[in-house]
Amino acid sequence: MICLVDIIWKIVVGGSGGVGKTTFLHRYLTTQFMDDTKMTVGVSFFSHKLVRQGDNINLILWDLGGQDRFRFLLKPYIKGAVAAFLMFDLTRTTTLWELNEWLDIVREMTSDSIPVVLIGSKLDMIHPEKLSFVNEEAENFMKEKGLMQYITISSKSGENVNEAMDNMVDLLLWQKSQGILLETIAHGH
Repeated sequence: MICLVDIIWKIVVGGSGGVGKTTFLHRYLTTQFMDDTKMTVGVSFFSHKLVRQGDNINLILWDLGGQDRFRFLLKPYIKGAVAAFLMFDLTRTTTLWELNEWLDIVREMTSDSIPVVLIGSKLDMIHPEKLSFVNEEAENFMKEKGLMQYITISSKSGENVNEAMDNMVDLLLWQKSQGILLETIAHGH
């Protein structure tokens, strides 16, 4: 049986090396935790089909290598994205501030209006008292930079992993229904 796709969306996932981008995507795609990921060299991508609100959607998820030495490669891979996740490690707050450069690249290669969601990863590894401080910093960053949402996740436990992706897909579907999302690729039934 052939599964026709109504929508194809390219979503990029960026952030510094070691923040959990690959682990997040692996958990979302397989529902399994992978604790021995290798450094992403350049980029890798995954295709995931789902049905949401009656639409057959194919997500093309781009995992962007976080090491500085790969940064020059990223611009062409970001072009055409309809949304972005920017990730930082809750236990290494410096990775939050490193997202300034990532956000600049995403907006340069797409538009200022695409939805960008901030994800704080490794929720299972941070002490609750420190978490409240980091959440405050992240929420300020989100508001200052005009990001759509801030969510904390744990790829290890799976907490909020599917919710982050579902929220993004729902937002994109809403934008599509409002005529805001112009870079949707639609295929005939």
